Amino acid sequence: MSRILIVDDEQSMRQMVAIALRQEGYEVVVAEDGEVASRELQASKVDVVVSDIKMPGFDGIELLRFARENSPGTEVILMTAYTSTESAIEALRLGAYDYISKPFEIDDLKVTVERALERGELRSQNKLLRRQLSDRHKVDELIGRSPGMLRVFDLIQRLADSEITVLITGESGTGKELVAKAIHNEGGRSAEPFIVINCAAMPSQLLESELFGHVRGSFTGADRDKQGLFVAAAGGTLVLDEICELPIEMQPKLLRVLEDHKVRPVGATEEIHIDVRVLAATNRDLQREAAEGRFREDLFYRLNVIQIDLPSLRERSEDILLLAEHFLENIIAAEGESAITGFSNEVKELLLQYPWPGNVRELENAVRRAVTLEGGTTIQPENLPESVRAGGTRAGETLITGLRTGEFDLQGQMLADLDAATAGTGTDPGVIPDEGLDLEEHLAEIRSGYMLKALAEAGGVQKKAAAKLGMSFRSFRYYLDKLGLRDDEAS
Repeated sequence: MSRILIVDDEQSMRQMVAIALRQEGYEVVVAEDGEVASRELQASKVDVVVSDIKMPGFDGIELLRFARENSPGTEVILMTAYTSTESAIEALRLGAYDYISKPFEIDDLKVTVERALERGELRSQNKLLRRQLSDRHKVDELIGRSPGMLRVFDLIQRLADSEITVLITGESGTGKELVAKAIHNEGGRSAEPFIVINCAAMPSQLLESELFGHVRGSFTGADRDKQGLFVAAAGGTLVLDEICELPIEMQPKLLRVLEDHKVRPVGATEEIHIDVRVLAATNRDLQREAAEGRFREDLFYRLNVIQIDLPSLRERSEDILLLAEHFLENIIAAEGESAITGFSNEVKELLLQYPWPGNVRELENAVRRAVTLEGGTTIQPENLPESVRAGGTRAGETLITGLRTGEFDLQGQMLADLDAATAGTGTDPGVIPDEGLDLEEHLAEIRSGYMLKALAEAGGVQKKAAAKLGMSFRSFRYYLDKLGLRDDEAS
């Protein structure tokens, strides 16, 4: 039985509305002011509040705010004899379901209450469906339904119970640590320690002691024995994050530990046997680092037995709204009840259009900011970061495809254009110099040249320049930033 709370300082009005709604089969409780009503909302579940706006003390607007913060599943209908556009707009902005003016037909109120109950039920069902959908598209704390993420999920589940070393690669913010945690949690070591060390955050002179431990007196300041992380993670998993930053002098020592399953603390004479699964993560091309002498090739091959490559968010745009909904629910659950129920359609479009150079981490931060600033029930564009609000536009069905493949299509088009432009001039872009070349750097130079030329031809107007290259305004600005060519005075 649905529960309705009637709030009015006039006893006759309370009684009339209560009798009419009880006849419809509802459980009805009454309150003479906002303070009594707020206590009722805290004490028990209320499906719909029907409240007067003009009441002494704690009025209907204050009660609406209280309900949105403390009982977000409750729909609120406000009524008043003092009709004004301003108060109606304020009530609806704050999340009221509807606004009716006294005197009113009781049948109209009954219909409004029935529709408010239907909306509350629909919202509950949608929330449940979103949670069920999220559960079907997640592994541990990872969320996704794109082909790239489904392949990652499959690898996680296949590798979880093995002891094989895994190298996790991907851009910053894509969730490499979450992949490592999922491998740990899905496998037989889940009850044992899960320890992460960032190789870039630890001074090189301390890293060996941190990983392997040390004995008292082994160096200045070593006033006691210290257990290393390989021993602390016994039976569990040790994640070497940013492994590309591991000092070159440390790399042969790590290689030996991985091969022998033994560590020797700094200053010790005896080795300690370890039972630890090692996972490594990096946002750089480790094979290239090895080829250029910045990383030991034998250690690379020892770490890279199996590689999991996380796609960037712009390559998995099918997951953007799914992730945004997931972050919204988690943030609201962690920070307390909220009146926010979702994202406006305009916000959803902006989220899809933005290329997310900071990947999933940037998306989560954007949602957190919007939740903090939003005063209504639906997140609006003005509460997104400026960079997201300024997102470019795409036409029709190319919206998501362009975001995911724009970089590679642009590179291919540039090479094709260069080939056509140099045909018959004696310049062959397919000729590779004897000393070799850095292809990524070369392509970046080509991109830079085309973008500068397009800007010059467009008189510095970025939107026109982007159109000349078949790019969205957002992608054009993104590459300007990436290439260090951004001119904030251009538009």
